Amino acid sequence: MPRLLVTVSLLGLGCAGQSTAQITKPPEFQENRKIQAGAASLDGSSHVSAERTELHRALLERLRALPGYAEGVRLLEGQLFGPAEQFFEKQGLPLGVAVTRFIVGQAEASAELLCRLAIQRPTDQAVLAMLGETVGGAPSWSARMLAAIRTMSARESADGEYYLARALLKQDPPLIAEALPHLSRAAALAPQETRALLELARQENTPERRPTAIAALEEALRRDPKLATAHYRLVQLYRAAGQLEKSREHLRLYQELK
Repeated sequence: MPRLLVTVSLLGLGCAGQSTAQITKPPEFQENRKIQAGAASLDGSSHVSAERTELHRALLERLRALPGYAEGVRLLEGQLFGPAEQFFEKQGLPLGVAVTRFIVGQAEASAELLCRLAIQRPTDQAVLAMLGETVGGAPSWSARMLAAIRTMSARESADGEYYLARALLKQDPPLIAEALPHLSRAAALAPQETRALLELARQENTPERRPTAIAALEEALRRDPKLATAHYRLVQLYRAAGQLEKSREHLRLYQELK
């Protein structure tokens, strides 16, 4: 699909939901192992636990990329949560404090601190990212986190569009119709990234919207041919659409990537 057509078509894209493929778990959740996340041992076969663990890892990687945070991240990776929070507080690194609180299950305290930082640092993209990644962890704060992200996302950017969409999807009920155009813009603004495309495909789960979900996933694979998650979902979608040859081809590619 030519890039121009893909960009235009993104404005109507939605998401791939659950379908009838025989693969029972998406690739990101298939490992059956015990993993450590926060203060508790989580079962890697659980979708919720695996999602939480991957989120924690992503938060640590974001912290690691910031100047001065490496030692605190090392403490977090060693599950020395008290010393890590003390380190971040002593060094004046509130994002580290917020992440530590989120990881140990103090999502409300983390959300409160991040919302306060959003007021103090309205142009800080690191604060925006932490808000966007953790929104939904404390449901009572979701609306306030959305308001903060709206303010910080005033200037159009891929991150701003993506995190605004994510915050909209974490509301109760999810604001899907409002979120989808932001995901489309995020995908168009970051032509090398796949996260917005995958989210578009995840949100659209009706048979009539199946072609747009397939288009989003095919574009994600054009950007990253080794994206196992996209292959897995296309196995399901093409099978549900009766396109069995394409379903088998993506199953073959998915199994190769495993």
